[in-house]
Amino acid sequence: MSILKIHGERTTPDFIEEDFISAIETSLNRSIYFRNKSVEIRRISQADENELGYDGILNTIVPFYIQFKRSDFYSPHFSGKLATDRKNVSLPVDKGFFAFELLRKNNRYEQHNAMCKLSQENKAAYVAPMFYKSGDLSKLKSEAEKFIPIYYDDILFYDPFYSGLVTLRNLSLFRKSITIPPHDLVNDTNPSHHYSYSRDKKIGFHSEPTNLEDSNAQTLYYFIQEVFNQQGRESKSIIDSNYRLLPELFGFESNSSDFSGILEASVRRVSVVDSETKINSIIEQFDTIDKLIILEDILYHYFNIRQFIKYENMA
Repeated sequence: MSILKIHGERTTPDFIEEDFISAIETSLNRSIYFRNKSVEIRRISQADENELGYDGILNTIVPFYIQFKRSDFYSPHFSGKLATDRKNVSLPVDKGFFAFELLRKNNRYEQHNAMCKLSQENKAAYVAPMFYKSGDLSKLKSEAEKFIPIYYDDILFYDPFYSGLVTLRNLSLFRKSITIPPHDLVNDTNPSHHYSYSRDKKIGFHSEPTNLEDSNAQTLYYFIQEVFNQQGRESKSIIDSNYRLLPELFGFESNSSDFSGILEASVRRVSVVDSETKINSIIEQFDTIDKLIILEDILYHYFNIRQFIKYENMA
């Protein structure tokens, strides 16, 4: 093999994170699944306002949360600290591994801790690719366009374009993306923390190396499958709980002027209100859908966390 074809010890993906996010979101948003009824995944802001008005839909809503990451690939020849850490806690490096760094802002890991707190009552996970070449992403996007599952029946999907049955697990983009739930809060002042993972889903946490053998890491296919299996009977209470959690994510009291300012700014971003409108009177009348809209906006605007909802189209 030509020496020019040999990759370095650490390879940064040659696609941008937004391209990976777009591919996953497109695959989710174009998918409509059926098991006697229509089940959809959307951001709440993308859902049809008319269908959300039906009485029964609140009992079917299941929110879940994703933080997308683009990971560097470390070859088997890499001998730096991440590889040493993995070896020290009996994690494999012989076939290479991936790693991404947690966002550190103002010397704190607020994004990670927000994900961790959301995960206590919801499905929440980092989603990262198990590939690093733009050509692989282009191929996976192309396959996703061809094999998007449209109709859901048991574990099989009918694709009218191909007039045949396919399974969600055959959607390679989902099979080649890993989900890693946040394992614990991070409240130290260390300058960096990483999650590392191999293609066989052996997960490590660094800086103090930890083998997360019980991390419940899985492919995005199985993560979405578990979301589909969740029932929405307690939707309203879970959404209320998520909404009440918001001030805690910032370290504010719910009645503080700081958090009131965050809420007001969110209301103005997601709705059309004039400068004379009393925002507090609007906030006091929030229903469950309103709270989901505010959750989506604030989590994305301040933490870059994406909220999706699974729901049954009652129309």
